[in-house]
Amino acid sequence: MRAILTLTGTFSILCASAQISISETDMPSAGDTMRYSTIAAQGIDVLSTGAGYTWDMSLLVPQGSSADTAVTVGSTPLLYQFYFNNQILYPQHKADYAQKGPSFGAQGLQVSDVYEYYKKGTDGFRNVGFGASINGVPASVRRIPVDVVYEFPMNFGDVSSSSSFFELTVPTLLYYSQSQQRDNVVDGWGTLNLPTNTFQVLRVKSVVQHHDSVYIEQFGTGFGFDQPETIEYKWLAAGMDAPILIVTTVGGAATTARFFYDNSIVTTIVENEQLTPKIYPNPVSDMLSISIPNKMTGIASIHDASGREIRGGIRLNGTDLLKVDVAQLEPGTYVLRSVGGERPWSKNFVVSH
Repeated sequence: MRAILTLTGTFSILCASAQISISETDMPSAGDTMRYSTIAAQGIDVLSTGAGYTWDMSLLVPQGSSADTAVTVGSTPLLYQFYFNNQILYPQHKADYAQKGPSFGAQGLQVSDVYEYYKKGTDGFRNVGFGASINGVPASVRRIPVDVVYEFPMNFGDVSSSSSFFELTVPTLLYYSQSQQRDNVVDGWGTLNLPTNTFQVLRVKSVVQHHDSVYIEQFGTGFGFDQPETIEYKWLAAGMDAPILIVTTVGGAATTARFFYDNSIVTTIVENEQLTPKIYPNPVSDMLSISIPNKMTGIASIHDASGREIRGGIRLNGTDLLKVDVAQLEPGTYVLRSVGGERPWSKNFVVSH
């Protein structure tokens, strides 16, 4: 992105929302599809959080769209299923669904065509292991202990930790293992504004640390190393299956932001654009005109780029045209927003003197 986007918020004086709780019913099931867009995360503020907070990310610009689909365990390659489809022998690893995962590797090791396996229950959501082609040979790999991604029920202020481990061997070639430490804190709740939706959310900060070990049989030697610390900032909403926003930092540097984005919703917004007010001129120096369709009623407010309300109580009183004096506003980008009345809407405008 060229522009630096700031993830900011305000504590609501009059909070219309209530704190939500996340449980197993808010996690994916086989057949669910999660749609998203991924962009660069540089410039996004991940430090601002708290109780009753509003994160305004409505200015994010999607860079295409993608989708993840949760599939049945039985639909994955048969040799991947060894630990994850056997309730009798491996009940702790019996998975509820699988999802495509990233490939990875090390010296002399290539792990590809990865499927991650997940198990959900009333007490938590777990990554129990993965199946993959390891140097061309299909294999099933357990996490012992498993990675507890979330503990349930999840509420503001909750803190949890999870240690997990997996290992794999390529005969006559090498041994590879990875230990992981995950520390979670639910450090915020409130409202998240995305380009096409507004959600009531919990914010989770996950600090993830990895230590890798490699032993190469050919040289009779091994070594271990720590990967750069990864922090995942995740916003979760009820019934959405996956976090609706994830911002990831690696070694202290922001890398990617992934947020909920559905093309069908965008299409609907375009089709309904004629039903929302229009503003002009834009940029504006003194008087902002608001063209109001169908004599819409409601109350609007003006917010600055940080989400702070600058002016409230702007009444849409059923007229066709309303003028608002913005001559006293500092130059910059603002949002005119209405959350009451017949339908919520928002419009961005620029003040330039």
